[in-house]
Amino acid sequence: MKFFERHFPEVDFDGRERVKVLCPFHTDTVPSAVINVDDSTFHCFACKAHYTEQQFMAKVNNIDIGEAGKVLSKLEEQTPEWDLVQRAELWANPVFLEAVRNLGLSDETIKSLDLGLTYDKTGNTRLGFPVFFNGVLMDIRKYNIMKIPNTPKMLGEKGAEVGMVVPYDLWKKNPDKTYIFEGEKDMAAAFEMGLNAITLTGGASASPNDLVIGSFEGRDVVICYDNDDAGREGAKKLATKLKSVAKSVKYVDISEIVPEVKGDFYDAVTKYDMSLFEFITLEEQEFDEDATEQEEFVSVQEALRTNRIKRNLKSRVTINADFADTYAVPVSVTFKKVGDPTRGATLLSGEERTWYLSSKNIGALLDLIEVGAKTKEVMNKIKGWVGIPSNESGVASHVSEYRTVYKVRVMDANANIILNADEEHTNLTLDLYSYNPLSVGAQYIVDYIIFPHPTKNQKLVAVATKTAEVNAEDGFRIKPDLLAPFAVDLPVADKVEYLYKSAKHHIAKHLNKDLWLMSDLVFNSILEINYGDKIRGALDVFILGDTQVGKSETTSKLTELYNFGHFLSLKTSTTVGLIGGSQKVDNTMLNTIGAIPRQHKKLVVLEEFSGAPPSFIKTMTDIRTSGQIRITRIAGELRVPCRLRTITISNPINDENGNPRYLSTFPHGVAPLMELIGSAEDVARYDGFLLVHRITERFNPFLAPLDGTAIPKEAYEHKMQWVYTRRAEDVVMSEEIKAYIWEKAEELNSMFESNFPIFGTTSSQKLARFAVALAALLFNASEDYTKVIVTKDIVDYVSQFLVTIYDNDVFKLKEYKQEHDEYNIATNKEIEVLQQMYSKNAVLLDFLLTTTKSTALTLRITSGLDGDKFNPVFAKLVKHKFLRLSGQSVQPTAKYRYAMSKIDKSFRTDTGSMSVSRDLTYKIGDD
Repeated sequence: MKFFERHFPEVDFDGRERVKVLCPFHTDTVPSAVINVDDSTFHCFACKAHYTEQQFMAKVNNIDIGEAGKVLSKLEEQTPEWDLVQRAELWANPVFLEAVRNLGLSDETIKSLDLGLTYDKTGNTRLGFPVFFNGVLMDIRKYNIMKIPNTPKMLGEKGAEVGMVVPYDLWKKNPDKTYIFEGEKDMAAAFEMGLNAITLTGGASASPNDLVIGSFEGRDVVICYDNDDAGREGAKKLATKLKSVAKSVKYVDISEIVPEVKGDFYDAVTKYDMSLFEFITLEEQEFDEDATEQEEFVSVQEALRTNRIKRNLKSRVTINADFADTYAVPVSVTFKKVGDPTRGATLLSGEERTWYLSSKNIGALLDLIEVGAKTKEVMNKIKGWVGIPSNESGVASHVSEYRTVYKVRVMDANANIILNADEEHTNLTLDLYSYNPLSVGAQYIVDYIIFPHPTKNQKLVAVATKTAEVNAEDGFRIKPDLLAPFAVDLPVADKVEYLYKSAKHHIAKHLNKDLWLMSDLVFNSILEINYGDKIRGALDVFILGDTQVGKSETTSKLTELYNFGHFLSLKTSTTVGLIGGSQKVDNTMLNTIGAIPRQHKKLVVLEEFSGAPPSFIKTMTDIRTSGQIRITRIAGELRVPCRLRTITISNPINDENGNPRYLSTFPHGVAPLMELIGSAEDVARYDGFLLVHRITERFNPFLAPLDGTAIPKEAYEHKMQWVYTRRAEDVVMSEEIKAYIWEKAEELNSMFESNFPIFGTTSSQKLARFAVALAALLFNASEDYTKVIVTKDIVDYVSQFLVTIYDNDVFKLKEYKQEHDEYNIATNKEIEVLQQMYSKNAVLLDFLLTTTKSTALTLRITSGLDGDKFNPVFAKLVKHKFLRLSGQSVQPTAKYRYAMSKIDKSFRTDTGSMSVSRDLTYKIGDD
């Protein structure tokens, strides 16, 4: 109960079984929670929170349950000595008190910081800065205020943890901007000035420890360290530690006030009379991203390659699989001697020993799970860790907390995916145990330690001490100097040409412009855009080309240039390898995602589409529609987000003898595409198609010098990160532009809409995607480089580009539409032709209405006409596109059915039989 009493000092607990308190876990103005004094538990009737004292302490401080247990144990051992002795001695010693006041500290600050008089081991008086954590004295920082020679400037208690916050209890209640100083004296001077000031025990190199790091969550932090190398390096290290927790981390350069080396905040106040106003007007600067991350992260691959076993590591990983089983592990166990001590006993009667599982002994959980051990065996193992023989009698055990352990499989977030890897090329993964459930397909920054597993043949596994889900775009900062090469002021067509010439420097002198532009548009597409509603902005295009036209070369070199995207071969891969599935591993089910969902929010190039299994094509259609992958598993369905920029490349399907066919051998581009894709539904999901025919004219590249400017590769990489981090709200499209896109889409529909459904009701959305991608490719951005701006001339250019790639001698989509219309649209003149035919051929024409497919022979028999009379009728129907011939099949067209619905069927002369009236008599005359 001691912690509850300290946390709620205004509440009277004496002699009461239950006490009402304000709940700290939701906004609570009238006490809605109670503390049960008998069993030291907390329960809130409003938010349903229910905790033991240890759990409560962990929750309010955002710390590990094991760390909370240690603090509670320290609390049980302590007496209020500091208030009764050290603090009282300070106020009872006028000379010492005056020395403290001469630091510039008021009596109010001295009292607020609980300063006291303490001694070092040789008896010298020192100014004591108590290090309290929730009222528990964790350390005493002893400052050499009397400047005693040959003694350290600052001392701490032996065995005390570094990285504690001073003054933690005051700071935790203050939500104002946090200022971190390098030492206690600087902190006290800043506190006196009215700042929400803290310092960390341990000096410039200290980082917040596990007890205090969670309390930085959501805070704005400013670091003000000394003007020397140690201070600057310490500030960078601290920023690295805090930036994944705090809301923001910046620094101020105190050398602007104190130019001398080793100058600090205290010098600025005492030597240069710096005021609060002067300090807060110093520029708060951003830390250089590279400097703060340089040595902090290690890849999983590097950690395993360099045998970093049993060391604290940090990596950015992707969760590519999870295991079906979860485990419960005790994290706080107390053993108490309840019987009389026997001969040779380790414990005295009533003596207690407590074991905690914390980040410092986290590897112990591997001994407690996946071993098939019974509870007794687990307790005996823990007894051994606290020095109690397993056979000692009269020892009761109490587990105050269990935690669930989850097991997943991780790989480096930026790892190249190798499908169907062999022994030489493997996808390096690591099994990871974590207290937190981790989402398959998501990326995390993980603090972890690698251990040889004690029950799995010393297999290397990892145990996480901290996990934080991140977006790959987090932390990106725009660097105008790297984006400047893209910000040239040119008309749209000239800007495209400028970028094309730069791309030729990086890809090839013979680079096909249409192929480059279509591919680069996909790279520069924004994941989501607002067009009426929020819609997919990521482009999904299909490039069909003859062999050796540069499809793979162009797209692969773009992925290298941008350092973005992955190549995946569909011919040699299984659907499971690409999408994912479940398999049994170590007597449990492992649910693994494939290579495609691992690239969520990124880009994939799908090669050799002609070799893809049919099931894959259907799955990709579902992914485009839903933006996620569904993997069936025993325990329900696993859904993994999967929104991608996609380039699919393929050659035409070979002939029946395996020989390549060229695009020039097809009547139009629709034919080879439909052979590959198969269904109109799957066609409609693509945003665009590009056909690239074989090169007929070659040139000597050594005699063709490149012109234009080669934009540096690092600029391309930064541009790609800029595109990647743009969100729907970063795309500027006025309502006028949106309406104009719709109008241009209707123009495209009038030119190309047919039963090949690349155009249709969704044309405006597809055109909007292309327009946004072109705006991003051209870096048509706002002055601060944060927004992508779509303009009318950009819409015009991309519309004309689509016309160019569809209305040419290879694709012939315009001609295909005209042919399509001829089989679907009937003119009044053609309806009149059918009307005239109906009067003499009603049986044949009515029969055609009842069938979807027939043969010429069947139609002739049905008509009752001889061949010489049937053939002209049949030819006329074919000529006017009322019938479509496909091999031996004859199919009535939509045009025929429409025309038949418009003719007058009341008059016809070919009833198919002769009807004679019974009243009619014939007179047979004599010869």
